[in-house]
Amino acid sequence: MIDDTDPVLMRPDRLIAGGEALARDADGRVVFVRGGVPGDELTVTTIEEKGDWSRVLIKQIVTPSPDRVEPPCPRRRQGCGGCDWQHIAVAAQLPSKVEIVRDALRRTAKLPDAELRAGRSVPDLGYRTTVRVVGDADRRAAFRLDRSHETAPASDCMVAHPALLPVLDSIRLTPGLEITLRTSAATGEITARWDHASGDVTGLPEMVAIGTAAQLHENVAGHRFRVSAASFFQSGPAAAELLVDAVKRAAPELGRARTVLDAYAGVGLFALATTSPKSKLVTVETSKSAVADCRANLAGRNARIERGDFGGWRPDRGFAIDVAIADPSRAGLGRYGVGAMVSAEPPVLVLVSCDPVALAGDAALLTRHGYRHDGTEVLDVFPHTHHAECVTRFVHI
Repeated sequence: MIDDTDPVLMRPDRLIAGGEALARDADGRVVFVRGGVPGDELTVTTIEEKGDWSRVLIKQIVTPSPDRVEPPCPRRRQGCGGCDWQHIAVAAQLPSKVEIVRDALRRTAKLPDAELRAGRSVPDLGYRTTVRVVGDADRRAAFRLDRSHETAPASDCMVAHPALLPVLDSIRLTPGLEITLRTSAATGEITARWDHASGDVTGLPEMVAIGTAAQLHENVAGHRFRVSAASFFQSGPAAAELLVDAVKRAAPELGRARTVLDAYAGVGLFALATTSPKSKLVTVETSKSAVADCRANLAGRNARIERGDFGGWRPDRGFAIDVAIADPSRAGLGRYGVGAMVSAEPPVLVLVSCDPVALAGDAALLTRHGYRHDGTEVLDVFPHTHHAECVTRFVHI
């Protein structure tokens, strides 16, 4: 750590991708302020320094921003790394995420006039139906501290679904062992998954289904979904509902589309919940578990379900797609995903992105292939964190 002998006054002016605040020093160099809020007046300590930028920690909050609040969760006040924006007022979080997305599209995608709109947020309490915890030195369920291997107890987590709280209190696990717990808001089912070769877990209620093959069922937009413990699902059904609604509004063509491609399809959330029962569906997903769930969830639909890396996927000769949906991982489509997508030549593409910089990179690649950015809606499905979910419409020109 670089230790400053004299206090340095900083005034962050905006938040950036990754969650830090940005300020400028006396020489005009960029300074990343960990834990800062635009409008703060702070004294800081430099912990990292490069040629044209530095990173600082807050030494003292001289004058707090109007958007600064005391973190409401005692675990965050202990240093829990799970909710890195609890010091920002809930009402300011979604607008801040919109501006972060706007900046990414301007800088990386060269879209200074991109159409952006703020969507909705999930409730900021008890919204996470999936949590991952680690065993602490006393074998209790815990969360890791921010940028540390140290831990804070997971009990009373304010964003975990209430059905998970008794389980977090009751389980005991090998120190250092990670376990993923998931519950269904619709049925109350709970699954638990961990690496049995790395340790043991005791204290799980009898009704908890254990292992990668364990399943639960969740309701979203009037549909029931099977979700295996090893399959990806959104932060909760409220998040899934917001995303389904946003995807349908981004592509009203889905209501009459003859053929829909769902790339990175997961358990088939968008394939089932956003399309007409008359549509032919093509889904591509790499996870064995998610593909099996997708087959179960799309039973009775005209669907071709393919397992494989979408970056290597190509359509059959003469294959025509009316609308494509893609929900890739945090890294985005990237060069190979964009290559696969443009090979199918969908006239309309809806891209679901969970990282603003990845979205901007994908937008730049798609622009080079003849796709026009036609509006992004920013949603908050992870309140109290810097993570922003975006649903973007692209049209081929």
